[in-house]
Amino acid sequence: MIATLSKNVESQNHGSLGGRVECAVAQWIFRGELTAGQKLTEQEVAERLGVSRGPVREAFRALADVGLLQIEQNRGAYVRKIDFEEAVEIHDVYSALEELAARSAAGRLSGAQIEELKGLVESMDDAAEAEDLDRYYALNLSFHQGLVEGSGNRRLLSIYTRLLNELHLFRRFGLMQRGEMQLSNREHHQILERIAAADPEGVAEAMRSHTSERRRKMLLRSDKFDPKSH
Repeated sequence: MIATLSKNVESQNHGSLGGRVECAVAQWIFRGELTAGQKLTEQEVAERLGVSRGPVREAFRALADVGLLQIEQNRGAYVRKIDFEEAVEIHDVYSALEELAARSAAGRLSGAQIEELKGLVESMDDAAEAEDLDRYYALNLSFHQGLVEGSGNRRLLSIYTRLLNELHLFRRFGLMQRGEMQLSNREHHQILERIAAADPEGVAEAMRSHTSERRRKMLLRSDKFDPKSH
């Protein structure tokens, strides 16, 4: 998961010093070293990375653009904090993109790409059995991103990437109960079956069922939502 997300950020920074600072700060957020609402100062980040404040300022602006930081005038930069209502909104848009991606990917993916997705689903089975939430989450993101990339829709991928960054800010919410990783991965198996059958409408229906169940779990646990839980 960290590798997937950092690649999304890195692809936009063209290797500049500010871009490298951007990737470093993003990694801190992805790993949970920085939590929602936490304040960042240019001086502290500059000292930690051994750079001047200029590239840090550039990185902060870029991270705000991709939804990871919030910059408040005269107050500074903070790791973005998402409330439950916004989390549901992000989830709903993200889910609609996933359904579109799955429908578009069916019939376009090569045999090798389908085998790669199959390997991810099988690895998720292992992670679920071991109750390894972090590994399951990483593999889960790779599976869904594989479908988005397989759709061949570059604009879809661009919007999805932005939402993926925001989703990471409440990433664990919805998969915390014992046994739910196994249930979720059964749905991934169903999605994969329809992909392998080159059935666009079938895979769209399977994805819609998957995301609807994910949303249901979110709503059931609204009182337990904690934006710092990532």
